[in-house]
Amino acid sequence: MTPAAWRTFLRALQPAASWALKRAALPIIGLALCLGSLISPRPAGSLAEPWLDTGDRRVVEWAYAAEYADSAEPIAWTGDHDRCSPGSSADGLRQQTISRINFYRSMAGVEADVVLSHEQSMEAQHAALMMSAEGRLTHTPGEDFACFDETGQRAAANSNLYLGRTGPSAIDGYVEDPGDRNRDVGHRLTVLHPPTDTMGVGHVAGSNGHYPSNALWVFDEHVFDDTAPTREPSGFVAWPPRGFLPERLVYPRWSFALHEADMSDAEVTMMVNGVAIDLEVIERISKVGEVPSSVLVWEPRGLLAEIGAVTPSSGDPILTDDMHVTVVVYGVRPEVNQEAKTGASPILAFTDSEAQTFVYEVTIMAEDERSPVGSLFEASNRVAAATVRSVGSAVNMTLG
Repeated sequence: MTPAAWRTFLRALQPAASWALKRAALPIIGLALCLGSLISPRPAGSLAEPWLDTGDRRVVEWAYAAEYADSAEPIAWTGDHDRCSPGSSADGLRQQTISRINFYRSMAGVEADVVLSHEQSMEAQHAALMMSAEGRLTHTPGEDFACFDETGQRAAANSNLYLGRTGPSAIDGYVEDPGDRNRDVGHRLTVLHPPTDTMGVGHVAGSNGHYPSNALWVFDEHVFDDTAPTREPSGFVAWPPRGFLPERLVYPRWSFALHEADMSDAEVTMMVNGVAIDLEVIERISKVGEVPSSVLVWEPRGLLAEIGAVTPSSGDPILTDDMHVTVVVYGVRPEVNQEAKTGASPILAFTDSEAQTFVYEVTIMAEDERSPVGSLFEASNRVAAATVRSVGSAVNMTLG
């Protein structure tokens, strides 16, 4: 969906008169026709901001189904590897890519109004060609790089890069952020960076031994803005986020980011039904005046690790019942004087010698095929899996 369609969709989930709801629903009639036999009437959520109320299960169900219902459009690349011609890709696929970004942002509680920049997309196209032609990724390509030009060099320095995926599937990969080189989940953080409101998308098709590639320009003119609205009053951005989340979107790495916070003493515990979960903290990163944000990254063990291996494009669901996970992040010290705001939020924030503790619950939604929700997920995930398979065998080759 375009940013305008996302705003319409979010408004449609808010309480409103019947006439207003029907009018707001007009842009997504096609979705209703496609999935009408599988899903219940649209929920009237409590959303009043440009993000989803993830505390409402039906809101999350609808958003997930709306985003994953359709297969990716053909890439329609007009360039050529041999001639080092970056060409262009289908605008529909680029818009689908932006839609996937806004879906993740709305779930994470940051503004879901990123728009496609055609200027940034044009430059990102050059970077995507260079990565595909060279067959490897770097943010600092030199003049010896295949199909090198200064436009692509500049775009590579400002972009997330993926070799082996294009379209919305690449965004799934950025948010998952697998691999030893990505333990800081920097790709995830730039996709979810609150101040960002424009991104550029470059796509190159695979051909003649070259892998397909994506370049996502993520550093816009607002990237260094100090503040931006977030759903959580204390300003943190977590993945998985607070509230309900489909099982397929629970990736192996969990993260908690807070702008310019000191994470050097940060710790995390996780509990299911009061029982602590074994986990490993893999990164504590503290940054001031830099992007991505300060972040704590950890990997849970056991069943949660198995759930993390189930992605939108692979694996079978594990859960038969919802799993309620309590996350406690503590020892976080803001770099500047920032008072924890609790208000009416379900987030608990304490202050202890300037250190803060955050407690929130993630409910991992089971995809039970016997339920209407499970049927909905099953249908939309079949499309998602087919979409990923269509880009080739190296669908998760590497990202940088």
